[in-house]
Amino acid sequence: MYLEERIQKTWGWDALLKLQRLLAAISTIIVVFELGIVVVCRYIFEINVLGYDEIILIGAYWMYFIGSSYATWEESHVSADVLAIFVSERARRKLSLFSKAVQVAVGIPMVVLSFDLVRWDVLIDPRTIDWGIPYLIPHMGIFVGFILMLFYNCVYLLRDYHRVKDFKD
Repeated sequence: MYLEERIQKTWGWDALLKLQRLLAAISTIIVVFELGIVVVCRYIFEINVLGYDEIILIGAYWMYFIGSSYATWEESHVSADVLAIFVSERARRKLSLFSKAVQVAVGIPMVVLSFDLVRWDVLIDPRTIDWGIPYLIPHMGIFVGFILMLFYNCVYLLRDYHRVKDFKD
């Protein structure tokens, strides 16, 4: 049994997915609920809700980046994989391996950049204008999302490597 298979069979793998689903659900509920409040207040009661965008910012960042990491786990991102139709199974596996290698290569600097953003938030402590919410909260969603995407892509890179290595014509 390869390392990536052992990782996928751990309780941590399942717990991580459950936590992602929970965070995605909570952040989606926050965004939808807040937008509902804004619509009711603005168009029914004709009052403006001050600073609602600051609260939506938190939910939206977490929703987008946790959702993106979940899609990485599912391998359900949109792709224009037209070439795979015309090539052999061996070539398809090699293309998948190359694709994962590129995703890992791009993911590493994204994790570094998002970590720098979080570090800057800790040092400078910028806050939103109306509610004074620290930008660290939404920016942590970016950092956590990129870490998860990189983790899943590394696991799948190992898997695809073994699929290419073990392929028999």
